[in-house]
Amino acid sequence: MKHNIMIVEDEKNQAELISRILTQKGFLTFIAGTRAEATEILSHNRIDLVLTDFCLPDGTGLDVIADIKKSSPETAFVVITAYGDVETAVKCLKNGASDFLSKPIDLLVLEKIIFKILQTKTLVEEVARLRRDLSVEYSAENICGTNEKLTAEIQKAIKVARTDAGVLILGESGTGKEIFANLIHYNGDRRDRPFIKVNCSAIPAELIESELFGHVRGSFTGAYANKTGKFEAADGGTLFLDEIGELPFALQAKLLRVLQEREIEPVGSNKPKKIDVRMVFATNRNLESAMRKKEFREDLYYRIGAISINLPPLRERRDDIPLLVKYFMKKYNERFKRNVMEISSDALDYLLKYDWPGNIRELQNVIENTMVLMSETDEVIFSRNIPDKVHGKKNLDENAGDNGLTDSEAKLVAVLESALKEGKTVEFGGVMDRLDSAAIAWCLEKFNGKKTDVARFLQMDEKSVRNKIKKYNLPY
Repeated sequence: MKHNIMIVEDEKNQAELISRILTQKGFLTFIAGTRAEATEILSHNRIDLVLTDFCLPDGTGLDVIADIKKSSPETAFVVITAYGDVETAVKCLKNGASDFLSKPIDLLVLEKIIFKILQTKTLVEEVARLRRDLSVEYSAENICGTNEKLTAEIQKAIKVARTDAGVLILGESGTGKEIFANLIHYNGDRRDRPFIKVNCSAIPAELIESELFGHVRGSFTGAYANKTGKFEAADGGTLFLDEIGELPFALQAKLLRVLQEREIEPVGSNKPKKIDVRMVFATNRNLESAMRKKEFREDLYYRIGAISINLPPLRERRDDIPLLVKYFMKKYNERFKRNVMEISSDALDYLLKYDWPGNIRELQNVIENTMVLMSETDEVIFSRNIPDKVHGKKNLDENAGDNGLTDSEAKLVAVLESALKEGKTVEFGGVMDRLDSAAIAWCLEKFNGKKTDVARFLQMDEKSVRNKIKKYNLPY
């Protein structure tokens, strides 16, 4: 897109010279000899940059800036001043000019100044456009669903977004906790400030303190330079701590102090830093159960859980499945250049009856995989296109006792199911390979493939879980 530049100069020859040079550089130029002409040109044209002389027949460069900023605040200005008139130049800068030039004009310097200003202006406008797009993308209207439980939580999120209050988002894996975190940030007063996301389960325990609070050089082996932590990076904005239930117990006390005092202390430093951060937390764990097991601090729970949003699993909002299917079909039609317009009633019926242990994320993956494997000319999703796990092959717990599992396997599944419902873990080990494989497969299905959650539930280390997956050739 061409940039439009207006030259406000009462010396006609000077104005035309500058106009010719800028036109050769690809700009579209307009010439005004007075302040009044400049206002008239602006009323009919978009102007990106105004190059104005300070002294005009009917006013000054300051008047031009004031006139134009009323109707076009995004327009940039360069003021041409008399030789050596620094005081006037400073006054222009204070009143909105981006730069100034002294007469006689060095045209090469002018060209560099113009390119620099317009480059910066383009970047600023692009950032503003991206922020507007994010606000639209993460508006409540773009959350797909009309289920009563979901809409109640959406309304709660909108109310929370208008405040600076911290919020805890609860829900199973794949229910859309991060989408709600985005909604809260981008619909609040901090939408133009940093939004920093941290997955507490993805950072090794020995590194997470430094990751959150930063460190000073020399505070530990390998700390070769000062590091800014996530809290400091989010200053003025929002910090989203996902999987807060996985935060090491020893670090929970330090987080509690940060929330109470609104200051952080980098690792190796004794100088606190004040911070202004809006906090959003999320977890798929039962924190009350974790408190009873002394895995999560009670005082921290009550601090972060004062306002909570509880996202229903997909099996409790089956009425939203047709809407979600249409949404994902549209998304992958655009991505894969397909024209899949419908889903057959029997295929949709299978989707409605499936329990979706992986929730919306699993439904999205099913639609994506289905459309990838369909013929490029297919326009309808039929039941034959739906993966076996949804309609052709039952879940492991449904298979127990009636579809080829031994009594021992059926009992094992019952034990695992009971422990999961009660928020307990299972001490696992010393069983035969077939039961071992069945238990790992069942847990992977329930925890949507998250090895960390499987390891915690079975009281194993994650490396052992990965080894068993490889040993039994499980599809995760």
